[in-house]
Amino acid sequence: VAYRRGETLGGAERERVRPGRLGAERGLSLAADMLEKFGYEPERATPTLLRLRNCPFQPLAAKAPALVCAVNQAFLAGYLHGLGSDKTTAVLAPRPDACCVELRANGVTQDASESGTACGR
Repeated sequence: VAYRRGETLGGAERERVRPGRLGAERGLSLAADMLEKFGYEPERATPTLLRLRNCPFQPLAAKAPALVCAVNQAFLAGYLHGLGSDKTTAVLAPRPDACCVELRANGVTQDASESGTACGR
């Protein structure tokens, strides 16, 4: 359900902005605009990595992090797909005091020393 909702929102955004073929950087920029509106507080760590400083579902994430992280990842993956941003992916990357999902260009990996241990903690 989360994936389909994200896909619907991504498709609507694609219709609205008509971006044409999206590279990774443009896809992440369009995603950042939506994520800001939804309270994720996106932060561009690099041109090909978008981190989310806030989990809008923090109270629930504290009680059920695996569930909230999986729903967030599915929603954001669906959004990227609906947007037509096939050069990007939503991956689980838990960090303390942040959302557990990052949006990355395909092939970008995270430095293991930057990884946290729990969603939203």
